[in-house]
Amino acid sequence: MTQIFERKLNVSLIIFLLAAALFIAPRHIEAQDAIQLVDQSWESSFNQAVTFSAEASSSAEIVDADLFYRVVGQLATSRNQGEFTPGTTVKATYTIDLTEPVNYQPPGTELEFWWKFVDADGNELKTDPETLNYIDDRHTWETLENDRLTLGWYNGDNRFGETLFERANEALDTLEADFGASIENPIKIFIYGNQQELLDAMSAGAQEWTGGAAYTDYGVVVIGIRPDQLDWGLKAMTHEMSHLVIHQATDNPFGGGDTLPRWLDEGIAVYNENRAELDEDFKPLFERAVANNNLMTLRTLSSPFPSDTIQANLAYGESGAVVKFMIDTYGPEAMADLLAVFAEGALYDEALEQAIGLNMDQLDNAFRASLGLQPLPGTEANIEASDAGQTEPAVVEESQGETSNEEPAVAVAVEATAAVVSEPAQEAAPANEPAAAESAPESAQSSGPLSALPCAAGLLMTLALGGAVFGWRLSR
Repeated sequence: MTQIFERKLNVSLIIFLLAAALFIAPRHIEAQDAIQLVDQSWESSFNQAVTFSAEASSSAEIVDADLFYRVVGQLATSRNQGEFTPGTTVKATYTIDLTEPVNYQPPGTELEFWWKFVDADGNELKTDPETLNYIDDRHTWETLENDRLTLGWYNGDNRFGETLFERANEALDTLEADFGASIENPIKIFIYGNQQELLDAMSAGAQEWTGGAAYTDYGVVVIGIRPDQLDWGLKAMTHEMSHLVIHQATDNPFGGGDTLPRWLDEGIAVYNENRAELDEDFKPLFERAVANNNLMTLRTLSSPFPSDTIQANLAYGESGAVVKFMIDTYGPEAMADLLAVFAEGALYDEALEQAIGLNMDQLDNAFRASLGLQPLPGTEANIEASDAGQTEPAVVEESQGETSNEEPAVAVAVEATAAVVSEPAQEAAPANEPAAAESAPESAQSSGPLSALPCAAGLLMTLALGGAVFGWRLSR
């Protein structure tokens, strides 16, 4: 009798649990799917706007619709309230106005986006993230790519694109072999057919003489290169993409835009243009400064470069020469160690001492000794020389003297978010024209990091026009 009772009790318990499950489950499913996504889409007009749209429905009135987006690979996320009329079925839209410099996105940007809807009952729906690839679809691009980079061009034959692609890969090989800096995230290079078409693809704040830009946080280089400018273009592209790779190798949450001293960052880019010797655009002025014992100190070159055209040109040449000296003297392993230490957020002297056993002044003196120059006055290595009455070399921080037709010149402008290099001048311009400052575009996410290095390639290409030598303008 007891066994029968227990058996009936067990059966009743099972029936009760099944009924409870059936009663609870539909309520749970209803809560999960209270808001339904009907459709979503996006459309873009390059350099004008990107518009996101989504339609959702619910049994209760939908009272909130927000679009979230961020650049792929970045942490900063932008939250934006969509435009819609509250109801049980809504169509929400949000438009990014790309004509505003603060919202500028370079071609090749990948944006990850999603919607969040909330109804009056407190139910929420977060859509699955989707990714859009923002491309300048006004041109028909030819592309070459591998696992490290994608290069696109539309003006020029296949050999034109292949030459640039081969040089880009050689530059990546050099950075890995000599500095231990390998690509973590593939980079994108877009070659526009001429300068005007490049400017049409850039932020409204770009200056009329801008010839290219490196957006380090996006991993994108844009340059205007005509087929008859290939020699200049190979150098410009190499320099700018070097900044992208070094940025990847040393990026950390401590250094912001100043992880490396300026001379090292720009020196690596100059060195990568020509590993064998200093480029002819910089060599004569550098050699003259050595002969006159008029080099700048590395501590001076750690800050933004001089605004004076001649001194800016010297700063790039000297920085490239220092980096070559370090490679030749201490070897690639030491340079790789140096970048690795900088990636940990070390200060300038600390990083140098860990990697090569010298602080900045001692490195400066070693470099000067290799050129047959006396140590810097006031440093430990120059105590005896100072007592003997050695003359202190001139250190130039700002404009000193005027430019002349005998020396290449470059006009420099500091830009907060994009490294920019000018294209070769098409018309004669005064060699001593003052530097121009460019208003800088910012990242679309106002809380995010700067979109690119605050300095640009020191690329010069000198033309003899009417017997005068003119330097290319470029902004840093």
